[in-house]
Amino acid sequence: MKRLLCILFAMLLLCACTVTGTPAAPVAEPTVPTEAPETLPDVPIPEITGYAGFSDVLSSKLLDGTQNKNLSPISVYLALAMTAEGASGETQADMLKLLGCSSLEELRGVCGAMLETLSFDTEDSTLEIADSIWMADRNGTLTFREDYLKTLADVYRSEANAVDFAKAETGKQIAAWITEHTRGKITLSPDDFRFDPDTVAVLINTIYLKDAWRDAFYEGATQSGTFHGLSGDLTVDYMHRTDNDVMIIKGDGFLSYSLPLLRVGRMTFILPDEGTPLSDLFGTPEKLDALLNDGMPIRADVDVKLPKFKFEDRIELNEILESLGLGRAFDPDRADFSGMCVDKNDIFISKVLQGSFIGVDENGVEAAAYTMIVMAEGCALYPEDLPKIDFHLTRPFLYTIESDDGTVLFIGTVTEPTNAE
Repeated sequence: MKRLLCILFAMLLLCACTVTGTPAAPVAEPTVPTEAPETLPDVPIPEITGYAGFSDVLSSKLLDGTQNKNLSPISVYLALAMTAEGASGETQADMLKLLGCSSLEELRGVCGAMLETLSFDTEDSTLEIADSIWMADRNGTLTFREDYLKTLADVYRSEANAVDFAKAETGKQIAAWITEHTRGKITLSPDDFRFDPDTVAVLINTIYLKDAWRDAFYEGATQSGTFHGLSGDLTVDYMHRTDNDVMIIKGDGFLSYSLPLLRVGRMTFILPDEGTPLSDLFGTPEKLDALLNDGMPIRADVDVKLPKFKFEDRIELNEILESLGLGRAFDPDRADFSGMCVDKNDIFISKVLQGSFIGVDENGVEAAAYTMIVMAEGCALYPEDLPKIDFHLTRPFLYTIESDDGTVLFIGTVTEPTNAE
């Protein structure tokens, strides 16, 4: 019987996984109620190059503009990379292809650079990425390869923990680790982490982000107003400000505007033209790339009207990753993770989950989305009357967050701004 390898991805809110000794066994559902999309977009898989290509392809699979959705592509990427380190043969080749790298050495370079640059903690801004592996302690009958664990520690800065998955204490330890590495933003019940004694390993990646706007919104300017959601109009709280002599992007069917963050980079909002459904902007990686990179910069005075919103999301990624070429890794009869353990060559991936949280208010953003939008500050050489553009996010929109070097951290859509606790 194949053993099970369960991978968990966490960004601000991690969902739990229950693993059993046979494939397709029932799992304990996490406490976050989020409906999975009924159908997945039919997205062709182009040749992927590096993290940027992976992010475009994965995001195109998950985002269709029909519901509130939040994704951290970088969290998925790093957790898959740790798993690929333990893969061999065709399983490893499949994973490297999806991750856009030709070798493990190239993959280590990409991930190492991310972890080196995307980390800081100040009074106003925090970006923390953490990795860990939780290994079954079988009293000497299960031995993880020293070179595998050394690579996880050296490249991915991963902690290694030996645990007994049959004990309830293990669930408590994992929940406490996640709470610690998300700065207490989430508290999970140990009941969310129930594992079958045959579980071999659980890999976890967490990413926590909190940053202030470079120019904060004045709370006194916040007023209630109508948002035209997909299921009808609703009343929300709108933040408001006017930015003079800035750059806004006019694309084919959309406007794009970036708000600089104090330290992380920027958060960008993409608003479809009036009468254009948000869903019309999605469908392929090429369409998504156009949203993030195409368009004509216009210098203008921009009147910004942004709804406050906060919501949680949970995504099960098994089906999506299989459709992106990782079917072998989930197949008990074909998976090859012999690079992980000395005395086990029958490991396969059982379940992949990601949970998330995002909150946007007058002060800034906590756990947001990915972004890759060019934003240039105005530099007026000659006095002139600039056009005045209303950028009022009163209908469904896309949001992104990226670091200054262009690394995508989060991406998501808002179809109905919520303020759920």
